[in-house]
Amino acid sequence: MSSLGKLFNSRRWYELVPDQDHKVVTGGLGEFFGLDYLAAARAADGSTVIAYMPSRRTVTVDMTSISGREAKATWFDPRTGQEHKAGEFSTAGSKEFTPPAEGDWVLVLDAM
Repeated sequence: MSSLGKLFNSRRWYELVPDQDHKVVTGGLGEFFGLDYLAAARAADGSTVIAYMPSRRTVTVDMTSISGREAKATWFDPRTGQEHKAGEFSTAGSKEFTPPAEGDWVLVLDAM
């Protein structure tokens, strides 16, 4: 839990709004009433998107939900607190992301 606290405290977590209608993360959500469901939230101004997935899978993100022209993607490992850079991407269209290894992961997208 301390690793997740570090992640959320590094951003304006209090501005995050749950992506309940799946407008940000549009694919790879998992089973809604199961233990494998992806939970995502977006800052109201589009500066940050955070998505937790309990198991490795490819997810689709509507990149237009992120402010600016480009976003920096990072995979955060909640087990170790380590971050793994995933790259910088255009905020046009949709983009698929796959975690670097098995286990649970947090995808973090920050507007640049």
